[in-house]
Amino acid sequence: MAKPGGATELGALYASLALLGIASLAIAAASSLLPWLNAGQASVAGEGLPAVWPWAAGLASAAYGLAALLYGLASLRSGRLPRVDAVQIVLAVAGAIHLTALLAGLWRMPETGRTFDATLAALLVLELSVVATLGWRRNAAMRRRPGRAAQHKLPAAAVVGMLFAASIFVAALTTAGMAASTAGELAVPHSGHGGSHEAPAVPENVQQLKQQGHHH
Repeated sequence: MAKPGGATELGALYASLALLGIASLAIAAASSLLPWLNAGQASVAGEGLPAVWPWAAGLASAAYGLAALLYGLASLRSGRLPRVDAVQIVLAVAGAIHLTALLAGLWRMPETGRTFDATLAALLVLELSVVATLGWRRNAAMRRRPGRAAQHKLPAAAVVGMLFAASIFVAALTTAGMAASTAGELAVPHSGHGGSHEAPAVPENVQQLKQQGHHH
């Protein structure tokens, strides 16, 4: 078993952080599929079951995101990754589905209907990174040369720096992917909380008062 603070443990921490990003992106992708949030999605769902497919895909994406969220939080709390083999399989299958959907949007006919789903692209990158990280951790023992120590403990500064870089990477992908989803488009900008809705009404009121003053 890897020593605390080793590269293998850093891989486990990154996987946990990335799973939280996957959870956010999967739920954001669900918002782009559910018809009651995105009325236009049913038109590209296909001719077979246009009303059922978006609901099934949206609910499946939401369930996938919820499972990733719970697993990521549990792994961060316990400091270990349970059932790594099952997680790799689920992420690999989900990544294949998201890659297929991404390519289908890029190759859709006619050309005017082609789209690039940034949410799926960010989700795919995180999924592949976690699959690669878990595979690297699993094969750590095979990479050790005979007669060498199991693993050297990394300095605290290196651990903090790597975790910081990993957090920035996950946060950047998650933010970009969520902004491209329906949930991101419906979100109110931070600059608009204080005055985007009420600010236009103030000049109109002032103008009316000025006009009334002129009449008097």
